[in-house]
Amino acid sequence: MLKKLLTGIAFLFCIAVMAEPVIYRVGIKENLEFLEAGRSERMDLYYPADPRPGDKFPGIVIIHGGSWCRGIRNAEREINIGTNLARMGYVCISIDYRLATPGNVKKYGRTFPVNLQDCKKAVQWLRKNAEKLHVDAGKIGCIGGSAGGHLAALLSVAGVDAGLEPESAGTPVDSSVQACVNLYGVMDFAGFRTKSAVSKYRYNVMGATPEAKPGEWKLSSPIEMLDANDPPMLQIYASADKVVHFRQGELMKKELDKQGVYNEYILLDGFGHVFNLQRWYGKPLPKFVRQRVLAFYDRFLKNLSKAEAAKRFAALEKFEKAHPESAYYGVSAHKGGKVGKNKCGITVTSSDGKKVFEPAFDMKLEKLKERSVSSFREGRTVIVSGKTGIDGTIECERIVFPGKQSNGISGRRGILKKSGNNWFLKSGKKAFKLNIAENSRILVCTPVKAAEVKSGSAVVFLQARDYGDQRKIFYALLAE
Repeated sequence: MLKKLLTGIAFLFCIAVMAEPVIYRVGIKENLEFLEAGRSERMDLYYPADPRPGDKFPGIVIIHGGSWCRGIRNAEREINIGTNLARMGYVCISIDYRLATPGNVKKYGRTFPVNLQDCKKAVQWLRKNAEKLHVDAGKIGCIGGSAGGHLAALLSVAGVDAGLEPESAGTPVDSSVQACVNLYGVMDFAGFRTKSAVSKYRYNVMGATPEAKPGEWKLSSPIEMLDANDPPMLQIYASADKVVHFRQGELMKKELDKQGVYNEYILLDGFGHVFNLQRWYGKPLPKFVRQRVLAFYDRFLKNLSKAEAAKRFAALEKFEKAHPESAYYGVSAHKGGKVGKNKCGITVTSSDGKKVFEPAFDMKLEKLKERSVSSFREGRTVIVSGKTGIDGTIECERIVFPGKQSNGISGRRGILKKSGNNWFLKSGKKAFKLNIAENSRILVCTPVKAAEVKSGSAVVFLQARDYGDQRKIFYALLAE
């Protein structure tokens, strides 16, 4: 009897161990092509790096923000989303899409519907590569913030009958998604009015006013495209958002409810625009934000119960507590460090004792080099550090001519002006006379290639992208 009891207990223990949620290591592949030949836009892939035999993961398309005219696929928000989801067993692609830059507007006249079609092509890419990526082709979701939230919502509601599908040479591939997370996106595209410049950028996207082409503006507005067959949607807005008012989410919720589409709506009090799953800039979000996003996808893309989703989230928190180095997903900045080299390329041991490894396809390196006063030219931007006297004269300790990146350079920024034999710094409405002495350092930032960097070089400032399991340099300023 005792033997049977012990056997039963052992069996139950084994079942409990087997049922423990799996938390994956994060793998990243950058700068991948997913659009047709000749397109410069790329994507980054986030995936569970240690899948078990038979694992099938839902796919997620991450769409960055930036007022439809700027932004990057590997900003802090997108890194945070991709790494969080990959660790929880989702294969994510964070994509570029055609932006309404001045060059693109001049060349193409507008960027809609190509920007949406790029998102649809990303969904199709996941389905085409489902077997290789261990993706469940029937379970694809999307998520985006701000302009990306608008495109994510539009991606979820603009079906085949909308006439916005990408052109296909062969058999069309399904571009539908089965779950959508909209982070503070514009839902009423034609009716959106704010005092910020964001509302004006829509005209570059559309190439015309709503009055001139009302039909096309209707196609670009998620709230106008809804029907009862659309996938479930989670919306998160913030009460202090001065770029996209939370009223946009309330309008969308009202229409989702009217159509009978399952939806969830969260309004965060005391936060503003551009937050990820865990932070609004340096301010932590309530932990339920990340939990609700993960639980939403777990329910609709993994068919898990609330209890199962809660258990998975608890396992994630336990993992991060045991591995604090993997609990930060985003962009980090460090001052100070030393350069080293290994078979991977550049390594930097930063002031916090952690190493950051290259290669990273878009790594930018700059070096501070000494210059003389003869390099001064009126109209050039400089960053000046030193004590400012009562008479407005700056006793210059250092004058830096910044490069394309000027991150980490402290001081007062302005434009050089000359009057007689004196140099002045025009900063805003003020002009400061520059007292340049023999011990004043004049430095210029110049680009440098990784192969030219010597081991042991001092790092003045470093920025890296943290992917939880690894870091990659994307900018470093080196001393001469």
